[in-house]
Amino acid sequence: MAREIKVVSNAKHAKAIILSSDFTTYSMADRYRDLMRRTNVDFNAAITLLEHLPVFIDGDSHQRIRKLMAKQISRTKSDQLSAATEVLPLLVQKTFMLARDTELIAEFCQPLWRAISATIVPPNEATLELVDAIPGLFSPVLSIRERVKINDLIANFMEEQPVDRDDELILVCLAALGARPFVGSLGLSLWAIFQRNEGLNLSEVSWPAIFPSSSLTYVDRIHSRQVDSSLSFATGDRVRCITQHEGYSCEENRSSLFGFGAHTCLGKSISEKVWGLVGKELSRVKLRANCRSIVMSPHNDPFQMPGRIEIRME
Repeated sequence: MAREIKVVSNAKHAKAIILSSDFTTYSMADRYRDLMRRTNVDFNAAITLLEHLPVFIDGDSHQRIRKLMAKQISRTKSDQLSAATEVLPLLVQKTFMLARDTELIAEFCQPLWRAISATIVPPNEATLELVDAIPGLFSPVLSIRERVKINDLIANFMEEQPVDRDDELILVCLAALGARPFVGSLGLSLWAIFQRNEGLNLSEVSWPAIFPSSSLTYVDRIHSRQVDSSLSFATGDRVRCITQHEGYSCEENRSSLFGFGAHTCLGKSISEKVWGLVGKELSRVKLRANCRSIVMSPHNDPFQMPGRIEIRME
């Protein structure tokens, strides 16, 4: 039987746990090893990929992969910004400039991320499909059949990269790590802004300097050793640290937007710059956005991912 997840919804305590050496990351690769033992289904490709995702690993491997990812981000940063600058006016024209119904995720948020991620990984349909699919591995409710499909996509990709497979996997993981945080946070932020400014043209909105909403609202850690503490956890406990909460102060939510310490989001700088570009472009729109509906994806671990966001431009 799975152990109960202990929830910490105090901002100060959550941050302390995330930064503490007494807690380790939640290993998604180990979960798939357990799944292989229970089902006798081959998930070796998925396990290999998950061992390249810094969010789920610690120690020397974590440092090595983050360093390689940081170099790639630095190398492609100007290309990422150029891609966003080039595609944004086109997406805004198509999505916001006409009086019509619009679905923000498929028509605006995902195409913007795809344009950016195409500067990180080869911009072919198969690779971009894999980047979009990888976060599904994290879902606690995804079927075995769908997990196998993602595993097969990863296996096919690795077979096509025999020489520099490790390097190519790191690039795909880097693009995948940005997919849901960026797309989800962008969609949720726009929804929140449109709700708060109902009746105003987008040109009249005071656009915030940073994302007002985040798709990453918690981080899981495993208590690795018993220590004297006011927080009572047993060794091996899975602890869910709430990082974004309506009960937290604005400063607490803002400070945790991109994570803490060794696991701070590598895409922080480019995300902030692109958000600034989004606000600049939308501030030119003379129409107002009326919120219709938002439907969250059922695969929300650890990201609160909107599946659809329906608005009406008028």
